Amino acid sequence: MQVRATALQEHRLLNTPLHVDARGPGKAVTAFNAGATPTPPANILVVDDVRDALLTTQMLLERPGLVVLTASSAAQALELLQQHEVALALLDVQMPLVSGFELAERMRSNDQTRTVPIIFITGNARDPSRTFLGYEAGAVDFLTKPVEPHVLESKVKVFVDLYQQRRKLSERNAELERLLMINESMAEALRMAHGKAVQEALTDALTGVSNRRHILQLGDAMLNDRRQQSQPVSLAILDLDHFKAINDTHGHHTGDTVLRAFCEHVGAQMRTSHMLGRIGGEEFLLLMPGTSIAGAQVVMERVRSTLQAHGGVGYTFSAGLAQASPGEPLPAVIERADQALYEAKGTGRDRSVASPTP
Repeated sequence: MQVRATALQEHRLLNTPLHVDARGPGKAVTAFNAGATPTPPANILVVDDVRDALLTTQMLLERPGLVVLTASSAAQALELLQQHEVALALLDVQMPLVSGFELAERMRSNDQTRTVPIIFITGNARDPSRTFLGYEAGAVDFLTKPVEPHVLESKVKVFVDLYQQRRKLSERNAELERLLMINESMAEALRMAHGKAVQEALTDALTGVSNRRHILQLGDAMLNDRRQQSQPVSLAILDLDHFKAINDTHGHHTGDTVLRAFCEHVGAQMRTSHMLGRIGGEEFLLLMPGTSIAGAQVVMERVRSTLQAHGGVGYTFSAGLAQASPGEPLPAVIERADQALYEAKGTGRDRSVASPTP
């Protein structure tokens, strides 16, 4: 490739210190720059089988922020393209073995080099068929030898500026993606923390069932729900028998494990619509929507008859049951169930007693 020299070019050739790899074309040549530029340099690939044309173009274009990669064959060019990201490729059309058109087609068939802009340098711009082949191979422009230096510099500047803009945009997008991921991660952590806080506010820390406040809120909402008023609603107060003796004999740690085991056992026996909550030390409230007092007694008998010792500690429970009357407030229903519980305890424990429905 021949490039017409200018006075400016000759000045650069004589006065610009460059590091030229002694092994010849195909190696990156970087201009010496005492002050490092904040933006990474852009690479330009120049491919020509004429060494003098390569060096002349390199001298013309090389400057701080712009690195010229030179190759004297398609094989060298493809090797450089695998190693470096380039802003623009200047390809000589007439080259032995593999022409510039063939090299362009190989670049377009590779995902890494598919989008690299290509300017062909040709000595015959009047052949329409060659021009068509060039554009079909992916050319963005043609330059005719001998190339005017200022024309070459102007066109290269346009593509380098576009490349730097795309790179900055890509970096900004990557940063935005990173920030978005951080925000999503923080939002997920906040959601999890909020969910955990809500769960802790509604759950008994020892047993994992609803705490007193939550189970009473559920019961109140259940009795006030008009959809539930056409269905029977029963509840039971369950109290572990002689639980203080378990703590005194085996220790509070064993007592805690017994409470947890009892909640797990009740949960395994009750329906999915039923809800269990701890309302005192060893006292629990079981809400049974859609269950009559007779059905509630069946549930309690099933829980009682299947209860087994835990960790070698045998225990029983007593229960008082009540079915809510239409319009009856929760405290009144609980009071009747509580009275039934006292009766169960007074008549021998390890049993359930149902309160008559008003």
